[in-house]
Amino acid sequence: MNRLRLIIFREWYTRVRRRAFILGTLLVPILMAILVGFGVWMERAQMEENKVLVADLSGLISYWDEAREAWVPACPDCFPERSHLEYRFAEEALSDDDFLASDYTLMVLFDDGILQHQTAKYFYDKSPALSTESAVENDLSSAIERFKVKEELALNYEAYKRLKTNVRLVGEDVVTKDGNATGRTLIGFIFSFFMFIQIMVYGMHVMRGVIEEKANRIVEVVISVVKPIELMAGKIIGIGLVGVTQVLALTLLGYIVFQVGGISLEASGLLTAASNEGLELDFETWIASNDSLGFLLDVNWPLMIFASLIYFVAGFFMYASLFAAIGSAVDQESDAQYLMIPAMLPLLASYIVAAMALENPEGQVAVIGSYIPLTAPILMLIRLPLGVEWWELTGSIIGVVVTAYVLVRLSARIFRTGILMHGKKVTFRELGRWLRHD
Repeated sequence: MNRLRLIIFREWYTRVRRRAFILGTLLVPILMAILVGFGVWMERAQMEENKVLVADLSGLISYWDEAREAWVPACPDCFPERSHLEYRFAEEALSDDDFLASDYTLMVLFDDGILQHQTAKYFYDKSPALSTESAVENDLSSAIERFKVKEELALNYEAYKRLKTNVRLVGEDVVTKDGNATGRTLIGFIFSFFMFIQIMVYGMHVMRGVIEEKANRIVEVVISVVKPIELMAGKIIGIGLVGVTQVLALTLLGYIVFQVGGISLEASGLLTAASNEGLELDFETWIASNDSLGFLLDVNWPLMIFASLIYFVAGFFMYASLFAAIGSAVDQESDAQYLMIPAMLPLLASYIVAAMALENPEGQVAVIGSYIPLTAPILMLIRLPLGVEWWELTGSIIGVVVTAYVLVRLSARIFRTGILMHGKKVTFRELGRWLRHD
């Protein structure tokens, strides 16, 4: 047992102390922080002040106010006050030189043609943000709607607003009472994709480590001290712990980035600006009130992280044992390619099904795949955010654990024989003989 612990510690310590591992682990939260900062910067850029001149050439949406001695909108409610958007009206457009010399950022031309082709041309010195363009379009559309209704003698605007209907579908699971299945499915796919990458990368680490030690004849010295199954188990557990270390580190760093990003958004005042009532909102309340992001609070994050760790450990043992057996049966990595194809097929198939399950996560293929041990670590995670019965999750995990144990025992038979063989091309028939040899 002491020798096994030494092997595990060596495999774990020699990898987690490498600069590549540290930089790779830190890179993900750093990129997340950069994305959060970029998002804040983009929000600030979109909140830049814009002064819009509406040249109402035909007098459709504005009129001359004698008291103010200025052109004012016929529908003041259509142009609400915003901190970053201000309107002015005129009966004529400015020349290019006058526009450039003015403090206007946009100039919109309105004439009778808008009633037919529903298109208005605007000019700018600097291209406006998409949010600004969208706000101007909505305001002008409301003003034109008001004008059209006023032209209809049998219809007033209040009656028109009561009749006007915009249908928006909001889904809700009849059992869990949760909505936004699409968003939660996307969360599941992100976890599934990360699981696929982790198992693939660290499984390849196991195979390369075995091939390297076999090629250097180091393994012959080690085998004289420990049993082959202890060596294989030590390498798998040690490298697996590296993956667990990275998962836990990324979880902690991701949580820190999320909290820091939320505090930054609160301090910047963007959440208050995004509130329709101008209320001061904390980050969690803002997410809950946001139709596009509210689903993040519906996900059972502790269960997702716990299940991910369990599936990673069990799934890694399944595939790492296969990779270790392949590494022991060849002399160099290029010889392992044809042996890796059948070992990687279930993993690749589960990833392809997970990508297809984005459109139908509760489809028959995804559900069946979440029960099959070789594909369950990937496919169950895409279903988990939508809610699954406890017995489904438990049965799936037990199946993966049992399969991992069986594969480790079978792979150990190949490892025991192949690790000391050199200069011989191994065939599938010979691998079958090694498996039958107890």
